[in-house]
Amino acid sequence: MKEFLKVALLGPEGTYTHQAAEKYFEDLEPEFCSTIREVFESEVQKKFVPVENSLGGGVTDTIDFLREYDEEVVGEVELGIQHALISEEEKISDIEKVRSHPQALAQCQELISAHGWTEKESNSTSEAVGDMGAGEAALASEIAAEINGKNILEKSVQDTDVNVTRFLVLNGESEAEEKTSLILEPGEDRPGLLHAMLSCFAGHQINLSHIQSRPTKEKLGEYYFYVEAEAAGEKLQRAEKCLETYGEVQNLGSYPEAEK
Repeated sequence: MKEFLKVALLGPEGTYTHQAAEKYFEDLEPEFCSTIREVFESEVQKKFVPVENSLGGGVTDTIDFLREYDEEVVGEVELGIQHALISEEEKISDIEKVRSHPQALAQCQELISAHGWTEKESNSTSEAVGDMGAGEAALASEIAAEINGKNILEKSVQDTDVNVTRFLVLNGESEAEEKTSLILEPGEDRPGLLHAMLSCFAGHQINLSHIQSRPTKEKLGEYYFYVEAEAAGEKLQRAEKCLETYGEVQNLGSYPEAEK
């Protein structure tokens, strides 16, 4: 009997996370979770979470939980996103409110503003489709509309055609070590400290493909940094030793770069 790999991910069926996981894993047995926090809290070892969108930027819940929970990044995958306007109504003129995940709402502001719709946040794009009421629409995939038997009023409604979301694979074996995710926490607050920390990468000829600041939630004005370095192994270790002179460094794991 064929064995399937159980993976915790954001559901329900038909989310972009689900589609990306099916692209990455050959034999997927999804354990759907309602929120990204539930994914991190799941007892399932293998996890799959969104981390960045080309329009909306970093997924802050994922970045905060990477710092909070003991998980290892072992892979990544990219998925092109095409939002559809979905509803039980048959005409766009009957829509008064639009539902979706906050990232999807942020990616379709031109459409929302043009119609003056009220926004309602959902835990996922597919959940939004299931929760719609009269006079409402959802922003989600065409697959989510088909699964729920809803009308597609308009296709490809995101603000730009270049809309890509990147997802991280957590725990297990990494196929290769090409890039590394890190959490950097400055040890003090002084002028030039961030510049000094970034110089640790530049001094070892390491490019950063992603950097984002997040509040520590412990003190106003206190931040940590999530970075992705295009390096691994000894080269990165030398940079880490430099970084440790300025603060705490958390290595989240090295993994192969996603196919473009």
